[in-house]
Amino acid sequence: MRITSTHQAGLFRHSILLLIATQVGNVATMVFQVVMMRQLPVIEYGILAAMLSLILITGTPMEALRTAVAHQSALLARADRLGSVKALLNLWARRLAGFGACIVLIGLLLAGKVAEWLQLPSMQPFMLTLLLIAGSMFMPLFAGILQGTQRFRWMAVHGQVWGVTRVLVAVLLLWMVGQTAMTGLWAQSIAVLASVGVGLLALRGLLKVPAKPGVDAVRDSTYFFMSLAVLSGYAVLMNADVTLVKRFFDPESAGTFARAATIGRSIVFLPLPVAIAMFPKVVSLGVSSAADRHILKKAILFTAALIVSAGAVCSFAAGPIWRVFTGEVADAETLQLVRWMIWALAPLGLTFLLVNFELAQRRFRTSSSLIVLAALYVAGVSIWHVSFAMVLTVLSVISVSSLLLMLTDVLRMLYRRDTDEG
Repeated sequence: MRITSTHQAGLFRHSILLLIATQVGNVATMVFQVVMMRQLPVIEYGILAAMLSLILITGTPMEALRTAVAHQSALLARADRLGSVKALLNLWARRLAGFGACIVLIGLLLAGKVAEWLQLPSMQPFMLTLLLIAGSMFMPLFAGILQGTQRFRWMAVHGQVWGVTRVLVAVLLLWMVGQTAMTGLWAQSIAVLASVGVGLLALRGLLKVPAKPGVDAVRDSTYFFMSLAVLSGYAVLMNADVTLVKRFFDPESAGTFARAATIGRSIVFLPLPVAIAMFPKVVSLGVSSAADRHILKKAILFTAALIVSAGAVCSFAAGPIWRVFTGEVADAETLQLVRWMIWALAPLGLTFLLVNFELAQRRFRTSSSLIVLAALYVAGVSIWHVSFAMVLTVLSVISVSSLLLMLTDVLRMLYRRDTDEG
């Protein structure tokens, strides 16, 4: 099938652009992790990984903001009402400022208990993490507008500037300040500020477009909260492993697990640009077109190929990869842990693509099952955590279940639509 709509053209081109740009961020992230693993003591790295895991757990649901803003701005772009994007930005900026202040205040009240629960030596890492969570919420706001209006070149720059800034600042702080978890958290803080600055720069031209008379549906929050619930479930599946292990295992074991999880999670992040490029091209108010389904099929094939090929390469080269990251030679048990992490997390990459399609189409029924799976995941690890194998078994079952649920629903939708049109 040939796609003629301008807003639906260029899936492969835009995916490749974002994929290439993402590799800059991936390299920066890898270098950051290598530097931290090699320079920080194992216990300090375990603390840093646990705090970064908390940021990811709270940050991934904020992808709901990106999807909500991308959904709204994509509809505005199709209706030739880009002048209303400024109102959309201002609305969400005010909301985020208030929400971020609440998070910091509530977190400060609970800081002592959280530090004790996570076996932290002091409250300082958690308190700085609270500020990071509040500031990081503004990053998906800019990304969503750039994505929805399909300004993918600026989105490519904006998405990677924080990773590059973080590693450069981290190296400087390690040299000037010291080898502690706080060094990595301060580097991330400065990187978030850099990302917000580039986001404002990227939107400067768009915000000058005059608004047209009429009412735009930029205040509709239903979509955001539904997306937030779905992506909160996904965030737990994607990122809770390190935090849960930090809770139930001794600090040194948790640090080793965090290293393996960092390597394994890179497979999940690899195909995310495909989902991001697909999203604004298949936005609808609940009804999929033949062109939408054609784009989805191509995105599934592209994503599956990336995951399988990257997973196979990383499994084969697990030993050298571990040595590059840590500077140590891994034993057989550690290599088994790394490979298991890779394939336990791999299904979540395709799950993310399918969830994005459902959200773009404004459908939440099946994707809401991720909330239930997240609860089962946390409950399962809370019960079965005698060994890493138990934790990874629970993760593997839940990860595969998420993919099967999403894939079954999407395939049923594709078959039904194709049958109706046949």
